[in-house]
Amino acid sequence: CKKPHGATPPNLSVTEPAGDTLLLDDGDAADQWLSGVRVLELDLDRPQLVDLRLDECDLSGITANGFGMRRVAMRRTRLRGVALSKGQFDDGFLEDCVTDELSMRFSGLRNVTFRNCDLTGADFYQATFEHVTFDGCRLGRARFHAVTIKCLRITNCDLSGLGGALDLKGAVVHVDDLATLAPSLAGEAGIELAD
Repeated sequence: CKKPHGATPPNLSVTEPAGDTLLLDDGDAADQWLSGVRVLELDLDRPQLVDLRLDECDLSGITANGFGMRRVAMRRTRLRGVALSKGQFDDGFLEDCVTDELSMRFSGLRNVTFRNCDLTGADFYQATFEHVTFDGCRLGRARFHAVTIKCLRITNCDLSGLGGALDLKGAVVHVDDLATLAPSLAGEAGIELAD
């Protein structure tokens, strides 16, 4: 896990945001930069989402099964009721995003960075993490049960009430984050904490 973590940015043909809607071609989207756009109620099967940048957007009620995401960057974007399952997310960057009921169950994440995101309650059940970083994120009550860790770094995050703490074996966790992770580790190890 010594390799620097960093995603490849979207390869866009535009130099500024264009359009007021996400354009889909048979459920796929590519080469788009959107700002302030709402994307609501989509049920996608095996979508390919490539070279996308979303700034200050609102994504709500989106389900994508068997997805492929490459070079997708989101900044100050809200994700509510977004379920991305059984897919692969490569070269992703999320910064200052807020989520509510985000699910990435059974998915692979490679070269993905989450920075200053609110991921409270996010579900990463059986996800695989390869060169993934959580930096300055709120991960309270997030679920990491049965995950596979190939290379995962967690720094300056709130890990209060995190589920699957013992399954984070192999992750690199900053020493300052242990205070919020320790109660979850103790609880899952069967250790009773006393005042």
